[in-house]
Amino acid sequence: MPKILILDGNSLANRAFYALPMLTTTDGKPTNVLHGFMTMLLRLLAEQKPDYWVVAFDKTKATVRIEQYAEYKGTRKETPEALKPQFDYLKEVLTAFAVPYIECAGYEGDDLIATVTTLAEVRDWEVQIYTGDRDALQLISPKTTVFLTRKGISEVDAYNEEALYEKYKLRPAQVIDLKGLMGDASDNIPGVPGVGEKTALKLLGEFETIENVLTNIEKVSGKKLQEKLSTYTNQALLSKKLATMLHEVPLEMDLDTFIYKRPEETTFAAILDKYTLKSVARIWQQHHAEGTKPKNQTSGVEKAVTNDTLTPWLVKTLGTKEWLQQIEDWRKAKAPVTLAYRITPGNPHWSQIREWGIAAQGESFSLIWEEADSSVKRDWISFLEDPDASKVVGEGKTLYSVLLNEDITLRGVSLDLSLAAYLINPTHNKFEAVELVREYAPGYPDFGSTAEEASLLAQVSSRYTETLNELGLVALLHEVEEPVSMVLAQIERVGIGVDAKQLETFGQELTWELQHLEQEIYALAGETFNLNSPHQLGHILFEALGLPPVKKTKTGYSTDAETLEELRLSHPIVDNVLNYRQLSKLMSTYVNGLLGQIREGKIHTTFQQTVTATGRLSSTEPNLQNIPIRLEQGRLLRKVFQAPHKDWVLLSADYSQIELRILAHYSKDEVLSESFALNQDVHTRTASEVFGVPMDQVTKDMRRKAKAVNFGLVYGLTEFGLSRDLGIPRKESKYYIEKYFERYAGVKRYLAEIVLQAKEYGEVRTLMNRLRRIPELRHPNRNQRQFGERIAMNTPIQGTAADIMKLAMLNVAQALEPYQADVLLQVHDELVVQVAPAELERVAKIVQEEMENAFPLSVPLTVDCKTGPNWYEMMSLVL
Repeated sequence: MPKILILDGNSLANRAFYALPMLTTTDGKPTNVLHGFMTMLLRLLAEQKPDYWVVAFDKTKATVRIEQYAEYKGTRKETPEALKPQFDYLKEVLTAFAVPYIECAGYEGDDLIATVTTLAEVRDWEVQIYTGDRDALQLISPKTTVFLTRKGISEVDAYNEEALYEKYKLRPAQVIDLKGLMGDASDNIPGVPGVGEKTALKLLGEFETIENVLTNIEKVSGKKLQEKLSTYTNQALLSKKLATMLHEVPLEMDLDTFIYKRPEETTFAAILDKYTLKSVARIWQQHHAEGTKPKNQTSGVEKAVTNDTLTPWLVKTLGTKEWLQQIEDWRKAKAPVTLAYRITPGNPHWSQIREWGIAAQGESFSLIWEEADSSVKRDWISFLEDPDASKVVGEGKTLYSVLLNEDITLRGVSLDLSLAAYLINPTHNKFEAVELVREYAPGYPDFGSTAEEASLLAQVSSRYTETLNELGLVALLHEVEEPVSMVLAQIERVGIGVDAKQLETFGQELTWELQHLEQEIYALAGETFNLNSPHQLGHILFEALGLPPVKKTKTGYSTDAETLEELRLSHPIVDNVLNYRQLSKLMSTYVNGLLGQIREGKIHTTFQQTVTATGRLSSTEPNLQNIPIRLEQGRLLRKVFQAPHKDWVLLSADYSQIELRILAHYSKDEVLSESFALNQDVHTRTASEVFGVPMDQVTKDMRRKAKAVNFGLVYGLTEFGLSRDLGIPRKESKYYIEKYFERYAGVKRYLAEIVLQAKEYGEVRTLMNRLRRIPELRHPNRNQRQFGERIAMNTPIQGTAADIMKLAMLNVAQALEPYQADVLLQVHDELVVQVAPAELERVAKIVQEEMENAFPLSVPLTVDCKTGPNWYEMMSLVL
């Protein structure tokens, strides 16, 4: 998920001004704001590694609010003379550092922040807001976290929905109700005289919104308070309006222009010198030298390559005879040859090589593939397929895929730099060739040619190898990740069969069902309206039908999924609306999306190895891992997927509760281990232990709750999260967790020990030594540290499950080579295979054995096999 950082320019600049002593340039310009702001900015860059960022400033007075209330911010002191010019200085420095900033006459920076947040959430981005203004708490959502400065600008407190509720017992939408009641002296928002924070919070805890307070004044305790509320009703509502951020600022914004870019070094150095920002320069030089090299390394890594020592090698031009001799020399030399390439535009599944860049022994070469002599092509292909000819590549899987299109099988890859970089720091999200070079040469420009790319990759390859050795990641790279990329290329090439006619029929049935649901909703509502309009839906639910509002947004009633789930039992229309939304997404994302991606009866997804921090694979274009199978129609969608070979069948092999088995291995918990050793249903056993009843008396509801606890603890679930997921009071969820840990003492001990170990070393490892650094554990903010603790608990388990699945894929793919069978998909803990019916039983046994024996654990790994003509109609296969 892309991450955007939004900084409140005016708020942070003011805090920096008062937090730092007065600093000046040699000619007397004040610069303490520049020092404070840029120090914070560089720290955020190092810690958060944003994909996008932007700074929002006030440009003029807030004329929009002043028109509503002439005294708005009327009591503010005059801006200090030493602060005034620093806003322009700061914008100059930000421009030199390639940080975008925005401002709009008549509107406050808060309104710009709200607008950007809304646009980013629509794109499903993670949003982080940094400010000293509590007004921003109204923007908190599942995608948005607000970081409030606590001391100067060096320390911040992170507020998500849980933290806000713990601190104030408020939901984000109630922040403006709080301001409406108590006012805000800093902005001269009047509120209700005599109502402070304590009273306002008490009122909102009882009545939820300011409107409910004002319509129930007679129920408020205390005659004086009743009188104040009655007297200042309009003022309270106006105060709420003044505190409400505007989400539609009339300023054209393209979020893509907020993408993080490295600054031009000379320009930034000059501006630092201009304002005598020596401390900022030192911090940047350190960041520049380290690049995005992983933090908290337990052993030294050779110093970064600098642009002075990293230069493209001379490009040699060869004739046909010289090429033939050169290829032969490379073969004899046994030295690594580094490859770069360009492909024809479009999906790599059907693209072809257009040009080669080659580097070896201090020389680089460019080979235009279309123009190459046939004899050169023949010898070069032979070299590519030679397993004894060592090759270094920037990113191997795409190259494997493209070469397979030309019936060329690449062998002998000794180092895949993208996978190496991923293992060194799996939280990165950029592994293109130029980024691989910039790891050791920050600020390096784009490549001028494939030959330049190859030569630079060759120069940094030894640095990656050294780091891999120091971190103990060599075996994981060469024995798991690199071989898996070859298997994935083969899987993608085979594709999975799709019955297009059946998919179209399914779409028609879904369309009819959507139309039927739509008419039912209109009948229940008593009128027609735009179902896709939250505003119109809110009017129907909360005004026409009178359902109790759960929460309100800045623009009206909230009708998000969480709200509707809470109201599901309140009226039949809610259940229909939820079903309508699910079916609409199924129709647009999957039915229409899949129809557009079928090629010759098949769909070829792309598996990504470098996306998740835990090592799990991800599927894109299309994503076949996220079909909503909890929904019956989602499960039915699987019916259109079939074996691409005619008359063959599908075989599904699924690990049973692999993460809980890994937890049993790590924790050595006697009860959990015994459950798996005896082949018991672990959720039923957990329910029996937690609720204190025999296993044969465990109800479905008990098992459901035990399952939520089992899996939740693997992910560091809190009592707040369990309460939310199960729809039960927090007291009850706390009881379940306490009872669980009473009976599963080994699990409790392990989770505590892994957190302590992670805090000591700053990292965790999987059973196969996969690395995950956790800088959050040392973060000054408590919420960030708690997040780091959850990562420490979860990563070894999830990461080990990912490692085991990859080993299983390798073993299965190799074992199936003599048979009429192919691996088609890897989805979560499941492998999907196509197989000729005559070989089904034998292949199923091989798949099951290879998966169950992929990696030794202290408890058995078990695999459930199913088979059928498609991915939906599958029957259990007893072997």
